[in-house]
Amino acid sequence: MNSSLKKQHHILNPKKRFQFCNTLVPEWEKLSLPTEKDESYRKFPIGSLDWKELGFDPQKKRELEEIADSENLTEDHVTGLIEPILSLVKEYLPKDYFTYLSLMLSKEFKVVVCEDGITTKQITLVGDGPKFCVRIFYIPSGKFSQIVLKTESNHDSDSLHIQNVLDVFVIDKDSQVEILDEENFDEDLIQFRTVLLLSKENTSVKFHYFPFGGFRSKFLLHSHLLGKGAEVSVDGVSALGKRNLKDLDMEMHHHADHTTSKISYKSIVTDKSHHIFTGNLIIPPNLKKVVAHQESFNLSLNKKARAEANPKLEVLAEDVSCTHGATVGDIDEEQYFYLLSRGLSPEESKSLLVTAFYGETIHNIGFSDEIKHDLESSIHTILVGGK
Repeated sequence: MNSSLKKQHHILNPKKRFQFCNTLVPEWEKLSLPTEKDESYRKFPIGSLDWKELGFDPQKKRELEEIADSENLTEDHVTGLIEPILSLVKEYLPKDYFTYLSLMLSKEFKVVVCEDGITTKQITLVGDGPKFCVRIFYIPSGKFSQIVLKTESNHDSDSLHIQNVLDVFVIDKDSQVEILDEENFDEDLIQFRTVLLLSKENTSVKFHYFPFGGFRSKFLLHSHLLGKGAEVSVDGVSALGKRNLKDLDMEMHHHADHTTSKISYKSIVTDKSHHIFTGNLIIPPNLKKVVAHQESFNLSLNKKARAEANPKLEVLAEDVSCTHGATVGDIDEEQYFYLLSRGLSPEESKSLLVTAFYGETIHNIGFSDEIKHDLESSIHTILVGGK
């Protein structure tokens, strides 16, 4: 998977997209719309969704219609990369109904080739109808890349609307990539989203996730460390207000010796919001020298807000080092009263403690001070109001 690449952004040829989706049909036919009885959706109120209000029937599986050859929107050198990339996607695609729904109903697959330097991809999904989006990011061998991914929603009424998104990151051998993934959604959005990270040997991946806004969100992150020496770290901050609910599932699958993974995620909830974090480390038998860690820290600013942390370990190998931890709590009363005693107002004291909670996560990302400031402002506005 290496080539001299001329431009970053491409649209996969529609015929190639049809051919790929057609190979998914046998597995697609086995999947059914999940309910709260399914482990991954037991905390998500999927049974209360009004599909008629949302404007589509998720159980009506579209008949694939073969698409005639059209003008190839990908260049020849990118076309040569697509087959092995799509093969990897098919092999490691989560057996999740909404993940497949994104692929089967999306009108186009966006392909982004990320060379050295910064790649920015900003998507605004406009309108009230259902939206489906598939984006594939490929980092060629031996590159050092940064990706800024921003997804926004904007619609024209007060009714609920829905979007399905699948993002795939394929990191070729000996590459390093840092991904800043930011969501800014309107208050009426219901989202189902899957992120698939596929990292080969001697790769370093840093994934920073900052979701803001929305009404209901189900987020699946599946990371597969496929080659020896692969390292993946995931962190981020969820800032929730009003009646926002976010249900996050993050999984680290180790497939090779000498691999390292870390999940360190924070949530801050206020008003009547609800945050659910489930982390899972999966290490099969016979692997050696694997290091894996996960932690979840959750801060509640209101008695009616809820935060849950569900750490899981599926470790079947012996020569590994695995740790996990989780906390859920309120603002530290001693710290709060100490700040009050120093002359700060209640609002200033609260703001300072909240900023200290999430500040380290933002400080450690390798992007510009302007980007960090924007993230801090978004969190601050949701939780304690504008500055």
